[in-house]
Amino acid sequence: MAKSTWLVSPPGPGGKWRASLYRGALAVACVLTTGSLILQIGFAFPDAVHAGLIWVNFLVVCLFFILVIMETAQAIRTRRPIRYLIFELFLILFLIGEFVFLRSRYSGEPWRPGSSVILIQIYLLVLQAYFIWVLIRRGYEAGRRLFFLSFTPAATVSLSFILLILIGTALLMLPRATHGGLVPNISFLDALFTSTSAVCVTGLTVVDTATRFSQLGQIFIVLLIQLGGFGIMTFVGIFMFTFGQSSSLRGRLVMQDILVREGGQQVASFLRIMLLNTFLFELVGTAFLAVGFYSRWHAWPDAFFAAVFHSVSAFCNAGFSTFSNNLESFRDSPLIVLTVSSLIIAGGIGFTVQYELTMRVFHFVFGKRTSPLSLHTRVVLRVTAVLLAGGMLAVWWGGDWSRSTWLETLLASFFHSVSARTAGFNTIPLAWLAPWTIVILMILMFIGGAPGGTAGGIKVSTAGMLYYSTRSLLKGRPHIEIMGRTIVQQAVHTAFVVSGLATAFVALSAIALVYAEPEQDFLVLLFEVLSAFGTVGLSLGVTPELSPLGKMILILTMYVGRVGPLTLVLGLIKKKDEALYTYPSGTIVIG
Repeated sequence: MAKSTWLVSPPGPGGKWRASLYRGALAVACVLTTGSLILQIGFAFPDAVHAGLIWVNFLVVCLFFILVIMETAQAIRTRRPIRYLIFELFLILFLIGEFVFLRSRYSGEPWRPGSSVILIQIYLLVLQAYFIWVLIRRGYEAGRRLFFLSFTPAATVSLSFILLILIGTALLMLPRATHGGLVPNISFLDALFTSTSAVCVTGLTVVDTATRFSQLGQIFIVLLIQLGGFGIMTFVGIFMFTFGQSSSLRGRLVMQDILVREGGQQVASFLRIMLLNTFLFELVGTAFLAVGFYSRWHAWPDAFFAAVFHSVSAFCNAGFSTFSNNLESFRDSPLIVLTVSSLIIAGGIGFTVQYELTMRVFHFVFGKRTSPLSLHTRVVLRVTAVLLAGGMLAVWWGGDWSRSTWLETLLASFFHSVSARTAGFNTIPLAWLAPWTIVILMILMFIGGAPGGTAGGIKVSTAGMLYYSTRSLLKGRPHIEIMGRTIVQQAVHTAFVVSGLATAFVALSAIALVYAEPEQDFLVLLFEVLSAFGTVGLSLGVTPELSPLGKMILILTMYVGRVGPLTLVLGLIKKKDEALYTYPSGTIVIG
């Protein structure tokens, strides 16, 4: 509602009971609105139930009147300006005017809350959105106090993904989310798997997204992809800075740690650039993909929906598709293949690199002095280029292209080199690739994309650090040097820890999956594990055939791959153990 400071410190006699009454009415209105909206959207009911929902909405309108009257009375009593209540008062005047209109039009009939007037329906929709917005604001304020003050940044990230996965599971189990009629047409485990895959921007599926889920279910999936890819805590950060909550030093430092930023004063600018880049990339991608899909179907609504879905899925590196054969039907379309590839690369280089490149372009356009690219950005771009070129050569050399033209071969080789590192789209069946090429794809999946973005794996910066560390060791140099810079020892330690934890977790997951699925080939299961850990989504076709235990193993693997093994471990540590002493130095024989 408005900025009701009297809810915290009720003024004058009777203030406490007024505040309690206000909170109670607001809570009831929010619960009724949310429940009514979920029932209307997610369930198919007979007319009698819909009539009951109409009366529920009528009760919400009455509660809204009561709340606004209480707010207005309190503003008058305390001589506060009522400009904060302009929107609420407008809604009341609108409904009064609509009531007078109905009475004059249907003078012989009593007014009913179920009058089938389009303006009334719009009004109820606006009112539902209003109360849901209030619920989100209240939930954000409570969550900010709980998460930012009680947990470490690593634990905050880990818990936020779990919460989003559970919400997504509930949404996907709504009857109208699937083609199931009055009951859900999906099991809890399959809904949990799909929600985890969407939130963790993986793309592995146990049911066909195109045929099992309705358009509403596909909308839920793409929303989960957007929230999971952008990072739920990033949205919390945007919310925090948008509503002036950035003055908290604790909150700013938490967001700085979550976003892997240096310099808390740049966090707000960084979040704005992230949001702008995401919107622009997905908007441009939607435009190009819509043209490409329309050239095949000649139906703008279907082409537009598919374009939005695939643009979000590609930029967030999810790999979900509304087509049963993914993008295999479009392997001869340079427009679609190159657009999806560009979106994958843009999302996979990480928001930190995006921010720096965007600021560099901004300075160039407006004639400002541009500073050199940071070491992190240069390493990410260099390693990404090497992996793309090497992967493209491996796919081209190890593929069976007897059924493809030279253009399709070139596009598919480049596309799968891009997709294998983090996205999971495919334009050809993976059975066309030789076993050694599959192993190369597994290495690319394990490395993944850049940190601070939508990619999984150990990240290209970690792979680059391992390479330069090995090179410095072989050259006998005491320090690690990259592009004219000496790397601090803590970064080297972190790279080796991340690699070690990732290797150990992948090994344990593969062993567990082999135990759960003894009839499957080991190489196929290892491919699925690496695809899940790298949040890639490519599959050799065994994921839908897994047992419940096998699905649970991949769910855990996707979650750890998205959050990161180091983040998960740090989230379990409540306090850093900083020793105030050092032992004498010692050596151990290595090798």
